[in-house]
Amino acid sequence: MRNTILCGFLAASLFGQTSAKPAKAPILVSPSIFDAVNAMTPPPPLDSPQMSKDLAEIFAIHRSPAPHEIENANWDNEHENIWAIAKALGDKFTPESMPATASLWADVDNDQGMFASAAKEHFQHPRPFDLDSAVHSVCGMKPGSPKRSYPSGHGTMGYVSALLLSMMAPEKAAILHARADEYAHSRVVCGDHYPSDAIGSREAAGIVVGNMLASSRFQQKFAAAKAEVRKALGL
Repeated sequence: MRNTILCGFLAASLFGQTSAKPAKAPILVSPSIFDAVNAMTPPPPLDSPQMSKDLAEIFAIHRSPAPHEIENANWDNEHENIWAIAKALGDKFTPESMPATASLWADVDNDQGMFASAAKEHFQHPRPFDLDSAVHSVCGMKPGSPKRSYPSGHGTMGYVSALLLSMMAPEKAAILHARADEYAHSRVVCGDHYPSDAIGSREAAGIVVGNMLASSRFQQKFAAAKAEVRKALGL
């Protein structure tokens, strides 16, 4: 976790060519964070061995999915929020029972979604089913969608959530990051993303969380959410 956030600080401090700025305003991150997409590791070239390997993994999954793998991937597809990761900690974690965490997440979700979208627009990476017509999404996406595969938005959300919750409850870090990995893998199971998109999502999450740490508003809301989370876990 420390390395991921450190990479976020470094990437967010680099300024390349001017990136397209989103229409809405960020709440917790600095507006300059959107220049950090230029410092991100780019996706593999479309004609690279890595892309062939990524597509082969999708085909292998769809040929013989593990029990409930498709069902779980569809559930994850339909639940794009911190609670999809927090469920690894138990049933107490709901927006109704955790108002401080829900309030923090509303701001975080705004900003992480903006950054993921800016990165997607920057890289213009086609979805698997647009690169190879033999790939079919089992989660409902159709060919001809915008080139927004890298990084995965769901994956970025999952890794941001795992980072934040791990900072609140480091005792549960292994469980949370395993859940985030599973959540990102669900996008590959869907056929909507490549495995390399998940790697980009982890990097994007580190940039977002690293940048947020400098925000006084974040620190205040994070402290309240942390107290709430630790109390719910009996820590």
